[in-house]
Amino acid sequence: RLHHQNTRREAYATILHSAHVYVCGAIAAAQSIRLTGSTKDLVILVDESISKYHRKGLVAAGWKIRVIQRIRNPKAQQDAYNEWNYSKFRLWQLTDYDKIIFIDADLLILRNIDFLFEMPEITAIGNNMTLFNSGVMVIEPSNCTFQLLLDHINDIVSYNGGDQGYLNEIFTWWHRMPKHMNFLKHFWSGDQVERDLKTNLFAAEPPVLYVLHYLGLKPWLCFRDYDCNWNNDIYHEFASDVAHRRWWKVHDSMTKKLQKYCLLRSKQKAALEWDRRQAEKQNYADGHWKRNVTDPRLKICFEKFCYWESMLWHWGETNWTDSTPATATTSVPTASVSRM
Repeated sequence: RLHHQNTRREAYATILHSAHVYVCGAIAAAQSIRLTGSTKDLVILVDESISKYHRKGLVAAGWKIRVIQRIRNPKAQQDAYNEWNYSKFRLWQLTDYDKIIFIDADLLILRNIDFLFEMPEITAIGNNMTLFNSGVMVIEPSNCTFQLLLDHINDIVSYNGGDQGYLNEIFTWWHRMPKHMNFLKHFWSGDQVERDLKTNLFAAEPPVLYVLHYLGLKPWLCFRDYDCNWNNDIYHEFASDVAHRRWWKVHDSMTKKLQKYCLLRSKQKAALEWDRRQAEKQNYADGHWKRNVTDPRLKICFEKFCYWESMLWHWGETNWTDSTPATATTSVPTASVSRM
C-alpha cells in the first residue's frame, strides 16, 4: 500500500492475554507515551481473559481495544508461561494501520519515539550480534505476513520457546536501532562499574534513555517503597530503586481513577512479605528487607478475603502485624470486585 505522508496511519500497540496482571503496566505505558507529547493512536489487543472492568480502565488510559482469539504455541506445555505468546502475531492483522510500534506492557517511554515510524519492518534492538529483542519493534501490518507466521508454526523451533525466537527465524533480515530505544533493566552480577553507569542513566533528568524496559518482578507488583527484586537472590540482577522510583513517578501522574487498577491483591501482599522474610533470614547485605513499608496499598483491600497476613500461616510463618483486617477501599465498586 502506498500512501501520502500526511495520510499514513500509525499507532503504538501492545497485547494482553491470559491474565490481567499486566493491565496496570499497560495503563502506565500509555501514560508515559502521552507524557512525551505523542498523539498517535494507542491500540491494545486483548483476549477474553481481560475482564470488562479492566478493559474499562485500559480505555480510560487511552487504549483502543481490539478483541482477539489467542494463538497457541504448539510446542509449549499446557498452562506454561509461553503457551499463548504466539498471540503477538495478531499485530500483523492491524491492517488499518501502515506502521505499528509494538511495545511490551512492562516498559516506560521516557522520550518521544514517534520518529521510529519512519523506520522499516523489522526495526528493533539487538540482543547480541544476530538476534533482535521483540519487546519494542517497528512492524508493517500485512495479512500476507500474518499468514506466513501461521504457516510455519508447527515447524519452527523457537530458541527461547517464545515469540521472540520464532520471529527471529522468520525475519532474518532486520534493522538495528540503538539500545537506548529499549534499554533493559538488568545488571551483570558483580560488575559495580556497570551498575553505577546504568543507575546514572536511569536517573538522568532530562532523560537520556528513550525506553526503559522493566525485567524481573514488575514495579506495580512490588511495594512502592523499594524494588522488591532485592528480596529474592535470583532477581538481584534486575533490582534498581532508581528505576523503580521512575516508574512510580509515572504512576503518580495518573488520575486516581487509573491508579486503582494498580492495587495489590492479598495474595501478592503475602508473597512480598514472604520474600522479605526470606531475605531477612539470609541477611542480604543490601538491607532492603529492613525498610519499613509505607505503601498505602498495603491497607487497601478490594477482595472478599482481606486477611492477607493469615496466608503466611499456611506458608509456615507467623503474623507480623496486628490482627486488624485491611480496610476496604471506596474507590472500587463492589460490583467490580469479582472481576478484578
